[in-house]
Amino acid sequence: MLFGHGGDVYSLSRELGIKPQEVLDFSSNCSPLPYPDGFQEYLFQNMDQLHLLPEVDSYSVREKLSERYGLPEESFLLGSGTTQWIFALPRILDARRAFIPLPTYSDYSDSCHASGVHVEYMGPYVDGSRKSAGEFISDIKSLNKQDMAGSLFFLCNPNNPTGLFIAPADLMEIIRQHPETTWIIDEAYAPFIAKDRKSSILVKDLPPNVVILRSFSKIYGIPGLRIGCLVTTGDIMRKLRASERPWAVNRMAQIAACFLLDMPEFENQVRDCCMAEKQTLLSGLSGLDGFTCLQGAAHFALFKLSKDIKAKALAGALRQKGMLVRDCENFKGLEGDHIRVSPRMHDDNLKLIKAVKGLVSEYSGSL
Repeated sequence: MLFGHGGDVYSLSRELGIKPQEVLDFSSNCSPLPYPDGFQEYLFQNMDQLHLLPEVDSYSVREKLSERYGLPEESFLLGSGTTQWIFALPRILDARRAFIPLPTYSDYSDSCHASGVHVEYMGPYVDGSRKSAGEFISDIKSLNKQDMAGSLFFLCNPNNPTGLFIAPADLMEIIRQHPETTWIIDEAYAPFIAKDRKSSILVKDLPPNVVILRSFSKIYGIPGLRIGCLVTTGDIMRKLRASERPWAVNRMAQIAACFLLDMPEFENQVRDCCMAEKQTLLSGLSGLDGFTCLQGAAHFALFKLSKDIKAKALAGALRQKGMLVRDCENFKGLEGDHIRVSPRMHDDNLKLIKAVKGLVSEYSGSL
């Protein structure tokens, strides 16, 4: 799916005749915080490296990741965003089928279909409550090992768009019970939940049937630089390395990643800010007639809309005000109208709340 993701500020800026930076984007789940002190100066100081080819294998970034997670640097692969790996894995691993719990990020199924991999959908697991997590775990345990043999299992944890989160200990138990399956765990939003030890399964004794995807775009707010990380070991890594392409990451992205990986306090600030501002959005929107928040653990909020409020119409009306929210129409497994809202800074969140309240009041029964 080339179009239909969040964060398309460029088409709206052309439509309204404003700068992309002037769009209030609540549709992209990235950090809204200003960059940490010294970051932009550091990039500027290293601009002369654009005259050189990037590191062919992003060694400096892999070395930083190795120090952080206690895994050998050869356990990490860097690419131009995790999207590169999502689309490469079904093809390179030559899977016969993939299991995908719904609703979730559509690129998982798109990548499988592009590689001719049969998809088995599970769920839907619509809210992010413990009940939903319990149902997911129960359903996994009931799957036939023979059916799962040689298959891929895509899991976004915490999940997009529901925020459903499977605790690392529970997830690791499931993975160890199914060594016949290759588990692709997308942890793009894990840093927004808690520090690594409470939000991630990225540990020293990583099972050989696991592939972990980690995004730099979300927690650091640098989606325009396109850099993502894959973590795995053993035969899976050998297959991936055989298909690795040189210079997959541009030099400025490598430089930026090295700087940001040395700033764990910035991650804490992003997490604290986003969780606090999520509450601002919940307080302002959950009380509106026709808005029901589906509780999830992630920093973004998923709202189910009543039959009188249409997501497409609401999102379209907000576009005319220079605001983007995520119309969730293309998330398979979500019945009815939903919007997903990711927090920005406090004043922007208040502007969105005011705009939505005004639209709901003005167009009651016609949105």
